[in-house]
Amino acid sequence: MTARPDLVGTESGAGRADGTRFASWFGPDDAPLFGVVDLPADGRCRGAVVLCPPIGKEQVDSYRAMVYLAQQLRARGLLVLRFDYRGTGDSPGAQDDSDAVAGWLDSIRRAVEYVRSCGITDIGLVGLRVGALLAAQVAAACGPVRAVTLWDPVVRGRTYLRKQTALHQMVVGPEGTDDPRVTLIGAVLAPAAASALSAMSLRAATPPPGAKVLMALREGEVDSVGTRETVAAWNAETFTVHDYESFLEPADFVVRLPFGDADRIAAWMSASFGDHHTGAALDLRPTAVVDRTVDGRQVVETLEFAGASELFTIRTSIAPARGARPDAAVPTVIFHGTANEHRVGPVRLWAETARELAAHGIVSVRFDRRGTGDTGLVQHGESTTLYTDESRNDAVDIISASGAQPESVVLAGMCSGAWNSSYAAIRRPVRAVVLVNMADWTITRKAFVKQSTMDADRKSLKGAALALLHRHAATAKKYLRVWLPYRGWLWLGRAGLLQVPEVMLAPLNGRGVHTTVLLSPVDYAAFVENHGERSLRRLRRAGWNGRLVTYPTGDHSLYSTALRDKVLRDVLATALGELTVDRVDGARDDSRPVLVG
Repeated sequence: MTARPDLVGTESGAGRADGTRFASWFGPDDAPLFGVVDLPADGRCRGAVVLCPPIGKEQVDSYRAMVYLAQQLRARGLLVLRFDYRGTGDSPGAQDDSDAVAGWLDSIRRAVEYVRSCGITDIGLVGLRVGALLAAQVAAACGPVRAVTLWDPVVRGRTYLRKQTALHQMVVGPEGTDDPRVTLIGAVLAPAAASALSAMSLRAATPPPGAKVLMALREGEVDSVGTRETVAAWNAETFTVHDYESFLEPADFVVRLPFGDADRIAAWMSASFGDHHTGAALDLRPTAVVDRTVDGRQVVETLEFAGASELFTIRTSIAPARGARPDAAVPTVIFHGTANEHRVGPVRLWAETARELAAHGIVSVRFDRRGTGDTGLVQHGESTTLYTDESRNDAVDIISASGAQPESVVLAGMCSGAWNSSYAAIRRPVRAVVLVNMADWTITRKAFVKQSTMDADRKSLKGAALALLHRHAATAKKYLRVWLPYRGWLWLGRAGLLQVPEVMLAPLNGRGVHTTVLLSPVDYAAFVENHGERSLRRLRRAGWNGRLVTYPTGDHSLYSTALRDKVLRDVLATALGELTVDRVDGARDDSRPVLVG
């Protein structure tokens, strides 16, 4: 009979059915951290590896690569802990705390302490990008460390911040002059935290005594003076990685995971451990207090692999009073991710919104559809996909898995997450949807309508053919918009050949779903180009019960801090308006959005 690990304090739903992946909170009760443990199937381990992720957009883009690496290490008999630093991802705390960097370093120490508490003494560290820089700062203080891999490491914090802030300026533009925070692509830092990160360098860090060290370096950085000095100081083995722009700096949402590099790192780390196996004793905590309301109530989050597809979910709510019975009619908001984002949403927006909603008695469910985050295994060669049969089915299934009553459910999502919300609302009774920066209004989709979402390999014959069709369709659309009557435009939209907002909004209205559309300037421009205003005029005559909100500034991906803050307040206000009698002070301030509908 196969031995199983000793699972302490666990509940059903905290792990996958195959017993190889478990989600848990760890660390002190008053400052828990989110983590996922990958465990060999028999529960016996040759050692443990702690994976230290990047921050910001790089963390999102690399998430599935880290899951894949964990799988490969697990297959080689190693326990693996992936985790979020305090104030990042799903871990509690504000991302713009002034002591954020100190919290990140402490998070790594806590992660190492946790795996040691599982009974594993041989420990290794793998850090990716900023995660490598952070791991290097604390590795020597984490007790005996057998091996360290610095994967595409940030060599100097100052250089990293300079590049990231410049990239933010190029992509988003300047933030408000009255906001002193430092804004990166996908992260916001307090000035003190930015200064602390800027002061760090690999060269100045102390290698852990006796540890083997591997550095995976980009081709253009191998011969730099700083890198050569760092390699020498750490007495590191090296290998070169290629095309990491497509992995960590993709031009769009399509991320190319470096499977070969992950395999190589897994093999090197595995060879650093001996053959003695030890049974792991996991202390799993599926539920933790992640925040408190101003009146002292506990905001709790519960981790679960839910439904037939084992969708990874996080449920946020107020801790029930002692002896209280569960209420099936409790108001619930379900958040949908977009592209390759996992359940935290754009720049952690869904995690932050969920915890604010809890203070008003509203339950939130964040989840990973198949192919994202912690749902399902990462297959070799996997690439980002949208609008698949699996994603549509997951959007529908999560409503049942949430356990909420139809009249008490609001669905919210951005971009493709908005589309999945709409699709689910047409097929299951819900009260309302909030569609943020909706870009795709079709229901029956044709491949060349939005080619970039359909084929990741643009060098393939299929990709080239779809790109050609897409270009011709875009040219034809310019002429059609001028002379084609709206009814013809609408017919083409219903056929899945054009984007026409009425195609999606009319069925939602017909089912009595209250619809709020929130659009950045670029998304509103696309809405107008696709006869969105004509769609609204027709819908209003049919009794449309929704509203359109447009913003004067900001970007589609919500990297703009100012726009993201406004969207948070408007999603919150919409949910409260639909599900409670409460309101958020200032959420309807006319100086913020422009109410169009």
